[in-house]
Amino acid sequence: MSTVRARAPIPLSREACWQRLRDLSLAEHYVPGVTECHLTTDRQTGVGASRVVRHRLFGDMDETVVRWDEGEGFTIRLHQGDRPARPFREAFFRYELQPAERGCLICTSMTWTLPGGPIGRLLDALVMKGVMHRNVRDVAVSLAEFYRTGESVSEADLPRLRSHAI
Repeated sequence: MSTVRARAPIPLSREACWQRLRDLSLAEHYVPGVTECHLTTDRQTGVGASRVVRHRLFGDMDETVVRWDEGEGFTIRLHQGDRPARPFREAFFRYELQPAERGCLICTSMTWTLPGGPIGRLLDALVMKGVMHRNVRDVAVSLAEFYRTGESVSEADLPRLRSHAI
């Protein structure tokens, strides 16, 4: 399994950030490339809540909450129906709020396994880890900016925002 992490500061209280983070319908405002997001379960928060996000390049992907830490964060499993999201054997994304001296930190991480044994591990080391690290960082800084301004973040904003990552 591979894991990458990123953090970005948010100049708001952890409680204020949690009220936004727990709204699973907002991903299109801060996940680069996501053009649409809608809940697919009656459950809107907590373990079992699920959404579909439509990505400009990769199409639709299901995201289901598998861990919910009230007031702190949650973990989602990335999948397409009953199968893992391509190209993964399994993949999880975590959003977590941590206290900071001024406001809080959004901590994002992604953990995944690629299929293919030794070839999959080589592809992971040579390509996927870098791609996933950039993605995880971009989500962290975009989410922080969205919470700070209340406005959707565009991919054109990313070069400026990337310097905010910790």
